[in-house]
Formats: sequence, C-alpha cells, structure tokens
Amino acid sequence: MKPLNALDELYRLITSFIRSKRIAACVNTPCSASGVGLLSVSSELCDRLGACHIIMCSSGVHRCTLSVTLEQAITLARSHGLPPRYIMQAMDVMRKQGARVQNTAKNLGVRDRTPQSAPRLYKLCEPPPPVGEE
Repeated sequence: MKPLNALDELYRLITSFIRSKRIAACVNTPCSASGVGLLSVSSELCDRLGACHIIMCSSGVHRCTLSVTLEQAITLARSHGLPPRYIMQAMDVMRKQGARVQNTAKNLGVRDRTPQSAPRLYKLCEPPPPVGEE
C-alpha cells in the first residue's frame, strides 16, 4: 500500500503545474516547451492510482517521446534493478538511439497530421469538475 499523503502531495503538485504560469527560469527552454515536470508528476500519480495516462502531441517527437522514455526508465528502476542514479542516463540513451530518432526523421518537413477531432477526444477523457466548481 502506498501512503495516501503521497497521493495528496502528487495531486497538489499537478494542480500547481496546471494553474501556474511558466516561470521566468523556464521560458524558452526545453522544460517550458515539453512540460517535463508535469509529465513526471502525472506519470507517478497515474502509477500510484493504477491508472493510465494519455499524452498527445502534434508530431510524436517531443512530449510523447519524453513520456515514453521516462516511463521506460522508471520501469527499469522499479522492476529491473536499474539504480536511480542511472535513470537520466538511460532516458538519454533511449532518446538518442530509440524511437525519437526514427520519429524525427519521419516527421521532418511533414505537415501536422493530427486530426481536428483530437482536442474533442481529449475533452472526453477529462474528469468531471468537482461539485460546486462548475
């Protein structure tokens, strides 16, 4: 069993990521464009709840690759004995030699093929607003 206070803390972190504006230190850097902080916190929350999460991006190069390699590295650490100090190195190797390389090559010069209905599909996945906040 995972402690409930950890879930509360993860929820507070996600809420602060969503509500806060980009901070000055993060503007024009990869962390502002990709939302890496939100990816890692939401990944952990979903894992603790036994849920899945859906990540959508226009080209399959940025958020999706960041999320997939993060999940793979964390799975290696949790289930296969990868020491935590090597998580970043494992992600770096996967990003330089894995799907990201193929996606980048495939998507260079290609127009965004994300269907116009994608944002509406995302709305179907959102939980209902809390009672009283409608």
